[in-house]
Amino acid sequence: MEMDKEDVPKQEKTVKKKKQKKKRIPGWLSWGLSVLFLSFGLTVLFSFLTEISIKGSPVYICVIVLIVLLFLNIGCDMIANAIITCQPDAFHAMASNKIKGAKRAVTLCKNATKLGSVFADVIGDICGIVSGAAGAVLVVYIAAIADGNIWEIVSSILVSAVIGALTVGGKAIFKHFAMKYNKQIVFSFAKFTTFFKKEK
Repeated sequence: MEMDKEDVPKQEKTVKKKKQKKKRIPGWLSWGLSVLFLSFGLTVLFSFLTEISIKGSPVYICVIVLIVLLFLNIGCDMIANAIITCQPDAFHAMASNKIKGAKRAVTLCKNATKLGSVFADVIGDICGIVSGAAGAVLVVYIAAIADGNIWEIVSSILVSAVIGALTVGGKAIFKHFAMKYNKQIVFSFAKFTTFFKKEK
């Protein structure tokens, strides 16, 4: 039995309506919620690892944790700037020659906005928050040694100032290298990720 010509447009309309119903959540909202949950999960993880590392540990452990968080913050910001400023065209020839990491580098560049947000904003901000918590523990150590309320205030200001200066200054310095050597940085990072997940 052949279908009437009038039934065809009706079926097309129903298919379109079904597609419209599926796309209820806008892309920007979906991405925002993903970042929210990712930020929450990473903050819990970083805070937990920092807490078990510095709780009841010597002062040098606290300093090491602070340095690691500082390098992670600056490193992620550098990767974010490199990905955002790098063009995928730089890796197309390498990908066609099946060079390891080239396809992943193209993918990174195509998703530059989202990845830049994750590395620079999500991980960077979380490192900043956790660094502040680790810095507070360091202040307690210094105040206990100095044995004075005035030293607690001074040490709190100095520790916060040093962490802030090193973070902002480090990002400013490495931003130059991220933009100048963006291709090398993106390709190195892409190649590094292939050890955890192979390219398709």
